Amino acid sequence: MRPLDPLDGVSPLPRLLRSAPGAEVRAELDRIEALLGEGGAPAAAPAAPPLPRGPLLAAALAFGRGALALREGALDAAVRLLDGAAATFGEEGAAEARDLARCEAVLARLRRDARSACASAVAELDAIAGAGDGRRRAAVVAAHYRATAERIAGDAAAAQRTLLSALRGSEPFLDERAQILNSLGTLYVTLGAHGAAEALLEHAAELHRRRGDAVGEAIAYGQLGAAALGLGAVERARAALQRQEWLCARLGDAFGRARALTFLSELALELGRADDALALATSARDIAAGATPPLRTWIAYAARAMGRARRDLGDLGAAAALEEAGALFRELGHPLGEALAAWDRASAEALAPVRSTTPVAPVQPATTEQPATTVVQPAPTVNWFSAAWALGSLGLPSRVALLLRERMEIEEAAPRPENGEPVSDGGIRERALAAAAQTSPHVAVQREVELVYDRPDDLTVVAAHRAAAHRNLGRLAALTLAPPGLVVAAIVNVRGLVLPSERAAAACIARLPGLAVWLWPSATAPSAIGSDLADLRTALGEPLRAALALAPAGRVLCPPFAGDVGAELEAVEVGALLALAESLAPGELRLDAQLGWNGEVGASVEALGFVVTR
Repeated sequence: MRPLDPLDGVSPLPRLLRSAPGAEVRAELDRIEALLGEGGAPAAAPAAPPLPRGPLLAAALAFGRGALALREGALDAAVRLLDGAAATFGEEGAAEARDLARCEAVLARLRRDARSACASAVAELDAIAGAGDGRRRAAVVAAHYRATAERIAGDAAAAQRTLLSALRGSEPFLDERAQILNSLGTLYVTLGAHGAAEALLEHAAELHRRRGDAVGEAIAYGQLGAAALGLGAVERARAALQRQEWLCARLGDAFGRARALTFLSELALELGRADDALALATSARDIAAGATPPLRTWIAYAARAMGRARRDLGDLGAAAALEEAGALFRELGHPLGEALAAWDRASAEALAPVRSTTPVAPVQPATTEQPATTVVQPAPTVNWFSAAWALGSLGLPSRVALLLRERMEIEEAAPRPENGEPVSDGGIRERALAAAAQTSPHVAVQREVELVYDRPDDLTVVAAHRAAAHRNLGRLAALTLAPPGLVVAAIVNVRGLVLPSERAAAACIARLPGLAVWLWPSATAPSAIGSDLADLRTALGEPLRAALALAPAGRVLCPPFAGDVGAELEAVEVGALLALAESLAPGELRLDAQLGWNGEVGASVEALGFVVTR
């Protein structure tokens, strides 16, 4: 028995939960409760006789209220109602309904408590899946939600394996199959496997549409929009996001509408339609602010889109909107939002002299008429690098490319002193931008679609490697904006993938069998450099040898293009450093005296398990 089965012949609640606005679902729940005689004053002329009371009917009603609360994001209420329904179903011997209610309660806890709930969620879901017939619906749902916990915990490979197992068991349950396809497609969007994601999500959207499940269809179209954006297919992205917005408007889904409208406003900005972007972003912010509780993340994203649109329209209110977004992102501790806010601050600082250049009439004798002159403010020092590095570290080189392009456009529009000529950089900035912008994976799409059905484990390996490479490329692109000065490490006795992790502060510029070359901005703390090398040693599972040197004037001029052998550098020599590293003993770290690391710093690095020599 499923949790809502006791309402068969009494209510269309299962269909309403899939396709009706929240107010309509709530009205139906209230109608059922009145018929049960369990709340509210009796109607003067009841439309139907009261239903006989019974624990199963009460549990079904509690489950329906809990499912609506989960859909609307009222997670405390969802946990309470779903736990109560599960307990009642258990007392009445309805094991399948009990386990399905327990699964939904676990999902509500995962959404509410995030990573802190993952371990207990996996344990409970494993217990549900392992009880009774593994082919029953509750076992499939438990496996699906276990994958959600694994994804939240950051284990994408485990999440994929679990989702594929759940997908194989879902053939008798098309509704669950469609939900699992949604989750698998969302996972591939996160991994950057946009071709595979698009194929799965198109299938999911069609299954949801056939079943009349508007909630599931809206989720599928939202992720389809994200996948299409990753593929550079702007029109496909717009169509998918418009479909999501329309479905969410019908459902009264504030979260989905705010998300879709914000994405659409960003698309309009990219296409140069600032007026459309402003209208879309304003709608998104109003919807997010009107939700209960307010959707603060989407308020921040919408406020940012409004600020950028106003800036492009020359509106003086742009700065206030951008500052509002930045303050919210900082308060929320949202890494991407904080990086975008840093980008906005850099843009505003760079644009200030462009827009403050005004004709000023000089002081002249009364009898002399002279033309007004233009006062050119000196260009400020703008910190583009911090935002670019943060975006690159999040694995978003395409965003770094947009930042580089915006910086170039602003600088080209800036007024120059009289008789001032632009200084040529030999095309370095253009090449850096082109290299950062090469990450749209159009060529790999067809292969991804084949792998997702035939060899999904291979796809996970490819996607994980590509995500690490994108992160490294983003960091190298960001380093083109860093001040001169690099710490360079030649590392010997390395095997396999040696690109720096998400937590690292390093970028990799060379990798050959048995060796690698990493670098850090010279301002990086020695403890962070030591930690990065210790993490690499742990990942390799064996001692490594490394020689570190300071390149005081070292710079990254251009990240590598596809097929290139490494980044284009200035004032960095690695040949002698590699030879030195080869001569070291296992576990030895040789420090260049120019690094200036004192004995205390050396001791802290030794504490990480290295033998430090000078």
